[in-house]
Amino acid sequence: MLTALLVVAFGVIPVGLYFWREHKVTTPSLQWPVLGKILNLNFEDAPPRLTGAWNGREVLFEALPDGGVRATAKLNAATRLRVECGEKELVTKRAGMVVPDPVEPILPEFRDRLLARCSDKAAVPTVFDEAMQHRLAGMPDVEFVGSGATVVWTFPLLRDPDTAEAVLGALCAVADALEGFPQGGKGLA
Repeated sequence: MLTALLVVAFGVIPVGLYFWREHKVTTPSLQWPVLGKILNLNFEDAPPRLTGAWNGREVLFEALPDGGVRATAKLNAATRLRVECGEKELVTKRAGMVVPDPVEPILPEFRDRLLARCSDKAAVPTVFDEAMQHRLAGMPDVEFVGSGATVVWTFPLLRDPDTAEAVLGALCAVADALEGFPQGGKGLA
């Protein structure tokens, strides 16, 4: 009898706690209220989402039906550019008939894994400068498209504030750069 209790105490309980913790951190309705408080964003349930301002820019995290997450940063004014960046295979596969030329990477760690496209080659040094390439190369999941008045980043899971802050930082930096190229304008000279 005592052996059975010890097996339960040292075997089943830790396994159960592990699965509960994994369920909690992978279920937005359970994890995101805490993340919202840490990031100073508002949590809304059904469907789970985090909304608010990050460094003065309106942002949104949404849970996707496939279990992924979509982060969106709104631009203050629409841009004339279309940019995208992600894993090479994904960006190549997503490309349609008319696609912008790929960005020539500065850093080897960016070139080895990621592919970026920008509809205006003159904008590349502003949007995908060395600092941005370094930032993106260091992130595990990169997949974003910026056009019109938004930049949208899709990634598999939002578990912790560090991931959220990294995505928001890169997303808002891209949005800042895109605003330098307003729709109907010539952009930065």
